[in-house]
Amino acid sequence: MPSPVTIGDITVNPGERGFSYLHIGTLAGGTEVRIPYQVIVGAEDGPTLCLESTMHGWEPMGAEIIRRATQRIDPKTLKGTVLCIPLASPMTIEFGGTIESAGMRVNPVDVLDLNRVWPGKNVNAWLTEQIAYHLWTEIVSKADFIVDMHDGTGACDELPVAFPQAFPSDPAVAIGGGVADGTGTDASEVAARITTEYLDDMKAKIREMSIAWGSPVIWWREKPINPAMLSGQCAINGIVPLVVECGGGGMIDFTIDQGAECTLNILKHLGMMDGDPVLPKKQIMVENYVVYRSLSGGFYIQEEGIELGMTLTKGQVIGRVVDPLTSEVRETCTSPVNGMLISRRVRMPINPGGYIAHIADTDSVIWSQENS
Repeated sequence: MPSPVTIGDITVNPGERGFSYLHIGTLAGGTEVRIPYQVIVGAEDGPTLCLESTMHGWEPMGAEIIRRATQRIDPKTLKGTVLCIPLASPMTIEFGGTIESAGMRVNPVDVLDLNRVWPGKNVNAWLTEQIAYHLWTEIVSKADFIVDMHDGTGACDELPVAFPQAFPSDPAVAIGGGVADGTGTDASEVAARITTEYLDDMKAKIREMSIAWGSPVIWWREKPINPAMLSGQCAINGIVPLVVECGGGGMIDFTIDQGAECTLNILKHLGMMDGDPVLPKKQIMVENYVVYRSLSGGFYIQEEGIELGMTLTKGQVIGRVVDPLTSEVRETCTSPVNGMLISRRVRMPINPGGYIAHIADTDSVIWSQENS
């Protein structure tokens, strides 16, 4: 029988779940800053999985995915513990969660991006750094695995897709940017244990999780670790991270239920729930994945027949940015590669640099699998 789990101000017994808030502080006018969380403790022993979403306020759909997935988790049959942080940076969604602007990505109090300050600080610290510190020390650091959820922002819808944060096997390259730690941990000790064997084992586990997530496309990105990002900080501290995206545009559509199923796939993969992951008929892993941004501003008019998951050919028109007064075409948006459309713009007004689409380059496939 597992032991009760204490997170913050609650203790949850095996076979039960609990809800509470991490209390961070107060703003100038007395508004309380608090982070909601859920703890589900299984009746049997098993790993600890953290489900986290909404570091960026323009990407709140993971919170709904977590809500739907956890409604299907029975603590009495669960093996292990699930720690849920559905709204990691609530102020970014409180202020501007409906507009495509920088104010949605960062904390409006200090204009910092929560996904660039891990593991946070509690001395001489901005509010966002304090949020990261409390989330890290009180919740995330207790996990064995973590799913870091993002979405297509308020501008784009998006199919489930896994973005495994891979990195080179050479420690000198993988942690070339350092392992700075605002919590006071001796960073040299962390660096000393990040060997080639450590990195290869971590990459293998990340790869397995990315396949089990069950998206049709996996973007394998091999680049140095950024310890200021949640996934990077987890990777150097023995917590296996998987970055995913799903849904967007602030819309409840079929992608949300798909995301919930993918989330439960991870629990099945880790042996926390009975059953096999629900996988698509075919999965591919690509090295090249195009995040297409506009160069012009105006109104974005999608080309007729453009749908998520469709196959695109290089040069195929996706849509056009037009002058809202004269109808002049300011930019014709075409696919730069042969590929699969994973994300598409659903918001009409667009500024230069606005998201148009995500396209998985099917000429860069490094792995594929047919599923029954």
